[in-house]
Amino acid sequence: MAPLSNGWRVRAYNKSDEVHTVHPRVICTTDPSVTQQIGPDVPVQPGEGAEYSTAECGTQYTVGGGGQAGDLTFLSMLDVPGYPMARRWNARAKYTDFDPDAPPSFVRAVAACADTQPTYGRSDTSKLAPDAVGSAHAECPAGKVPLGGGASGSPDVLFNESGPTATGWTVRATNTDHFGPRSLFVTVICTAYELVRDSG
Repeated sequence: MAPLSNGWRVRAYNKSDEVHTVHPRVICTTDPSVTQQIGPDVPVQPGEGAEYSTAECGTQYTVGGGGQAGDLTFLSMLDVPGYPMARRWNARAKYTDFDPDAPPSFVRAVAACADTQPTYGRSDTSKLAPDAVGSAHAECPAGKVPLGGGASGSPDVLFNESGPTATGWTVRATNTDHFGPRSLFVTVICTAYELVRDSG
């Protein structure tokens, strides 16, 4: 899932025997200062989690972001580091093909940047039991609306859903670790301006 020049792209893998539908959601703005920055491709080894790929916003502020990854490689971090003036976006993923001869995979961070400084907020940490699905939510301050968001978990916490509510950002994830609980927390990026949302 990552921003395009005029939209948002979501790529998904269905590992079940049933048909499922993907619903992309996009938040749009007329801010002329918005730019897109792409981080380096970071290799991910079979069965392993990657180091971070980081997209730098330079002198601008991070107002959103996403990540791209190879086949069978699922995002476990899409997050804004650095408070209170975040100027970068991190992405991390896990390659779930455990065959040591599997083809190379990667993760790549993509940041949406702008001149106007937003407000950043974080959720409390949620603990996901082994093999459990759970969610976490970060709320914007009163009078502000979500502009973007993401989350961070261990490499074994893989995202199923990430998107805005009317007043915050919610992420749903699966703890693929069979033996131990893992943490998940959500970041929301907020603005005082009215925005336009669309669903695919």
